[in-house]
Amino acid sequence: MNHEELIGIIENLLFMAGESVSIREISRITGMSFEEVSLAVDEEIRRREEGHGLLLQRFDDNVQLATRKEYSEYIVELLGEKTEEELSNATLETLSIIAYKQPVTRDEIEKIRGVSCSYTINALLDRKLIYVAGRRDTLGKPKLYCTTEDFLRYFNISSVEELPPIENEEEQVTDNGMTDTDIPDSEEQE
Repeated sequence: MNHEELIGIIENLLFMAGESVSIREISRITGMSFEEVSLAVDEEIRRREEGHGLLLQRFDDNVQLATRKEYSEYIVELLGEKTEEELSNATLETLSIIAYKQPVTRDEIEKIRGVSCSYTINALLDRKLIYVAGRRDTLGKPKLYCTTEDFLRYFNISSVEELPPIENEEEQVTDNGMTDTDIPDSEEQE
């Protein structure tokens, strides 16, 4: 199978799925190796950056069709404005901790933030930005939280490796678990 035929099959699969599809699944369907499909997808992503109607976006080992930002006004004209609620500072803080420390328990998040995080964790679960990845094999078997593909999509990144590095990982931790640079002027309550 040549490159154009493979890309044609991938485009059709993604169009019909309406969401991301794993490269392993595409590999299974096409009978091509994971490496061949992955290489073809990466080549096509680069090719489409130079101007094409639709983009391919990769989220870890999943791929999806996506629209170009420069055409968004036309899509809004057709479908209307999609209003997406902004994430609060508390939610962003919690999400950041999960993204950098995953898998992480609620207790570990609360020790870093210094406040209860039940509400924000539930909000992140509802928005499908995080998921329960299992349970830690310790007393009480606490849930472990990790980020989802929707998290990657929300921040327009391909993998968590694209997150900016933490500037000063060796900051002093205060008694409430927060670092000395993370203590806000007035702590936000949930």
